[in-house]
Amino acid sequence: MNISIFVTNWMTAMSSVALTDHFLGEPLSYLESNSHVGAVEVYTPITGEAPKTPRKDEVPAPALIIEIQLKSAEHATALAEADNFKKLFVTKTGKLEEAAKINLEILEVVHFGIPGHESPPPRTAPFSFVVRYYGPVENAADFTDYYVNTHPPLLAQFPKIRNVICHLPLGWRDRGELTDGTLIHGNEAVFDNFEDFKASATSDAMQAVGANAAKFKSFGYTSHHPMQRKRVYARR
Repeated sequence: MNISIFVTNWMTAMSSVALTDHFLGEPLSYLESNSHVGAVEVYTPITGEAPKTPRKDEVPAPALIIEIQLKSAEHATALAEADNFKKLFVTKTGKLEEAAKINLEILEVVHFGIPGHESPPPRTAPFSFVVRYYGPVENAADFTDYYVNTHPPLLAQFPKIRNVICHLPLGWRDRGELTDGTLIHGNEAVFDNFEDFKASATSDAMQAVGANAAKFKSFGYTSHHPMQRKRVYARR
């Protein structure tokens, strides 16, 4: 099982560049000192108009997403609950006083098959289209079950796609009704660059993806963000 902590930052004034520079200092050093952290990747927003999505997206782009990859859910939970972690990543003090919102989510990362590969390939291409689905929803487990069984195979048909990944909350199979804007699940479509992704929007595969999305049961809202992704630490 692949587990990641995702810390998503929306800022009021600090730029994505400044926030990333801050993170690459003491916060990253703190993660490097934890023997259970296998790798760390950062996502920064890409400017430019993204293809239209089936639903209106009113969520502003985050200034920075930090993905912290760990060996188990237990290690991820312990790290997220540590006082120093909260101080450096979640509590709105110091540089983070300028944060409008900070989301922290511990998610199972599931890679799906891509045509032409015997098994899901490693994620190395640097462009990620990051999608999140939020409540309220009548039955989160049923919603996610339908999604993971129908949507990734359609996304995998995009021309030049490199990876299809779902981000699933721990214990998602046992979740019932969500009455608020809690994360239902997320997904990530990976390409070599933004242009390849935009070209996929005019493909037959996009029509099939849109038709399937129209079958989703009612939920709260969704977000879609084109992001540049970079690995900034990997344990040797």
